[in-house]
Amino acid sequence: MRTSFAPAADLLGQSAPLDEVLEVPLLGVPVVYRSNSAAVIATAASAFQRWRQLPPALIDAGPAARVDVVVHLPGSAGLPLAHDERFVFRAHGRTFLAAAGASVLTAQLDHGYALAFVTPALAADEASLRRNVLECLGFLLVNMRDRTPVHAAGVVRNGRAVLLVGASMAGKSTLCYACVRAGFSLLAEDTVCVSLARGLRVWGHPGPIHLLPDAPRFFPELAGIEPRMLANGKLKLTVDVSALGSERLVTHAERVALCFVERSSGQASRLEPLPAVEAAAALSDPREPGFDLLRDQAPTVAAALAASGAYRLRVGSDPGTAVTLLKHLTDS
Repeated sequence: MRTSFAPAADLLGQSAPLDEVLEVPLLGVPVVYRSNSAAVIATAASAFQRWRQLPPALIDAGPAARVDVVVHLPGSAGLPLAHDERFVFRAHGRTFLAAAGASVLTAQLDHGYALAFVTPALAADEASLRRNVLECLGFLLVNMRDRTPVHAAGVVRNGRAVLLVGASMAGKSTLCYACVRAGFSLLAEDTVCVSLARGLRVWGHPGPIHLLPDAPRFFPELAGIEPRMLANGKLKLTVDVSALGSERLVTHAERVALCFVERSSGQASRLEPLPAVEAAAALSDPREPGFDLLRDQAPTVAAALAASGAYRLRVGSDPGTAVTLLKHLTDS
């Protein structure tokens, strides 16, 4: 598959005309995407379609962040255009860099600007372009605008978001899907962003939920989905939540409950209050790559989330009983 684009007249790509434009309020922050390819902007419009419907009252004032995406032949037209190499991500201070083969990304986070040079092959791969370029750079820029990322899944019921926090393999994604299956809406599977300047608000960019290959033992309706290898090397089932209806995907909530998820196999699921000080301490020093870029803001965000209500959720062998407890939590 090939992508049409207006080529640069020079080897470095600096003369590429960025005439294709999309402005979108990503997490409520205006972001302008520019490119020399209409196909790139079409992929951005599809990826961020839900944000284009955000009420104006939720959109921040001020200058827009900007992401320029230049489709460019690598060095010489005779070089192969495959992009089967994985992206390598690096950051130092407020400068972000990434590369995969001949595709190169950079972002000056303090200046709200990002630039990507991508090969035609990467531009034609909508899933990779969306995940590794458009979403990656856009979210990095808006994270600097009072949208601090927290490593958590998020579901919403009766206007109240429940953030599911836990170690790897704690069962967050399984519980997340069990909640959605039981009538909750999905806020995010892996990353929730928190803004505080205009009062506590949590934001999410809902998409597919990724589950372990044995998930059909809990959810028989998933038996027909073949597991596939994700970019991180993990074998997962990809579940399209939007198939349940667009109303099952939400982008924000103002009321929040924080739940620390632990496995408790062989026992009944239990939900118990957690002291705010203990909950805040657990979130105050993020170590995961990407989440640690704004480590200095983490204690303030952690304290605000913990003050809104914190719990420990011990999930037994049947995730359905844990969902019932979360329903009670969101009834009030």
